[in-house]
Amino acid sequence: MPHSRRLSRFISCLLPLLLVLTQTACGDDTPEPSRDAGVQALDAGNDAGLPPADAGTDDAGTEPVDAGTDDAGSDDAGTEPEDAGTEPEDAGTEPEDAGTHEEDGGTEPVDAGSGDGGTEPPECPFGPPDAGVSNPGDPTVVQDPNADILDRLRAVPGLTVDENPYGSTVPAGHRFFVMEYDQPADHARPECQRFKQRMTLLHHSTTAPVVFHTSGYQVSLSTGRRELTTLLAANQLSIEHRFFDKSRPAPADWSQLTIQQSADDFHRAVQALKPIYAQRWVSTGVSKGGETMVFYRRFHPEDVDATVAYVAPLVRGEDERFPAFQEAVGGVEQAACRETIHTFQRAVLNRREEMVALLRAHAEANGLTYNQLGFERALEHAVIETYFAFWQYSIPDYCYAFEVEGATSDHLLDVIDWVVGLATFSDSGPYGIEPYYPYYYQASLELGWPKPYEAHLGSLIQHPGTNIAPVYSTPGVPVVFRPQAMQDIEDWLVAHGERVMFIYGDLDPWTAAAFPLGNAQDSFVFTVPGGNHGSNINQLPSATRAQAQDIVRRWANVASLKHAPVPPPEADQLEFGPHLRPLTPPPTAP
Repeated sequence: MPHSRRLSRFISCLLPLLLVLTQTACGDDTPEPSRDAGVQALDAGNDAGLPPADAGTDDAGTEPVDAGTDDAGSDDAGTEPEDAGTEPEDAGTEPEDAGTHEEDGGTEPVDAGSGDGGTEPPECPFGPPDAGVSNPGDPTVVQDPNADILDRLRAVPGLTVDENPYGSTVPAGHRFFVMEYDQPADHARPECQRFKQRMTLLHHSTTAPVVFHTSGYQVSLSTGRRELTTLLAANQLSIEHRFFDKSRPAPADWSQLTIQQSADDFHRAVQALKPIYAQRWVSTGVSKGGETMVFYRRFHPEDVDATVAYVAPLVRGEDERFPAFQEAVGGVEQAACRETIHTFQRAVLNRREEMVALLRAHAEANGLTYNQLGFERALEHAVIETYFAFWQYSIPDYCYAFEVEGATSDHLLDVIDWVVGLATFSDSGPYGIEPYYPYYYQASLELGWPKPYEAHLGSLIQHPGTNIAPVYSTPGVPVVFRPQAMQDIEDWLVAHGERVMFIYGDLDPWTAAAFPLGNAQDSFVFTVPGGNHGSNINQLPSATRAQAQDIVRRWANVASLKHAPVPPPEADQLEFGPHLRPLTPPPTAP
């Protein structure tokens, strides 16, 4: 409340006392309604000279701000329709409204917490950007079809571009670019903190479609083409997820790591490049990358023409569907294999003291630390994950590796290392917990996590219920799970989704949380028999494979050549992720 108003109210209260009047007390006066920060948008033209709205087509720090889309200081950043008390009526309750479009009325800056009637904008928590956009761009060059592609890219506002800076081998007829794009840390406050989001582009032709890809983690700097890229003879744009590797604001406000902020990142990047690449766009990703692209479609459904999500889960909190799936994975045919792994797990935990000592020696020999979990809990989690990871990444033919008769404890530890990787339970390093803090934080906040499959191990488990995302999440960063986030995604897909394809493997534990299609239009689910977490279209039975390929070609407006072979993909389906097993054969039993 302004000082003058407070003084006026104070005098109005004090005067009756001085006159010894006993009528109505000041506390009974009806107060003037105050403006609710996050409910009412302020007038950008009358408020401290804040920047004009940005439709997301360029990077000038002027993006539209969604009234109530995201409040950096709240537990619920307003990404779900259930948050009805902190958003305007249209804030995300319909699939067309991502909270950042100009159409949603959220084109004016918001007072996110001022108690003085909303006349002053709140200060940026980490201060304003040090400078404006690093590259103001040149729209004339961007629109010039005769300009060299490197010149056109460098003319995109906010985009910095290097051509093949690491000397990678580039496929014939292509050019390769490593890029950074200037993004707001909070899309509701583009005038505040910003960061550089890393992308790569494998350019083929401006008349070809674009495959828009994310791993959901960091971005690979390789030039390998993905399955859809070779199928469609397309350009390939890959984007790093916010908060991973190089694409993290500094200092990091973890409350900005939400699925909607990520979707808004992707939206701005796509809109920036569409003036150059005007043909069809198909988004894709594997596992976390696949689900991330579905989240993106929910908030910006018209940005791309279709989505192909490989082995993508939609997890419900601490999801109990996972233990049930693992209990029966593979059906009667794999019953013996399931029991062999169970026996292996019990053997390891029955030798707990010796196995912990071996893990300590392994850590010392390999320069690993286990401070976040501790050695006892790290061993238990590794044993639990051994079962999950085998079905996720391996094949039943390798089940013989778990035979315990005559096996030494050293061999048992080698088997665990082969299946899940002992380093993945350590604190840091390329395979440790620390590089994947953003994933564990996201899982703890919105994505959910599998309920541990451990009941069959009974009292051998001394730390029950701890092999969960919050235990692995960023130390010192509080997080409260939002179940409405994934429910909102499901509600959108089954009611409004269109042109979405899901590929699953029937042995992959993540298939327990497969996306439901509901009434999604022109959408499909294909399952690879005997497939694991590396399942793709090429592994489908021939008739189904041809059907899926023709659907994708139709979506991308690419002619179907019935008798022309499809070049194989050049990039690994799974490049990043926690507990990503080493690509080595099973250890030989002594």
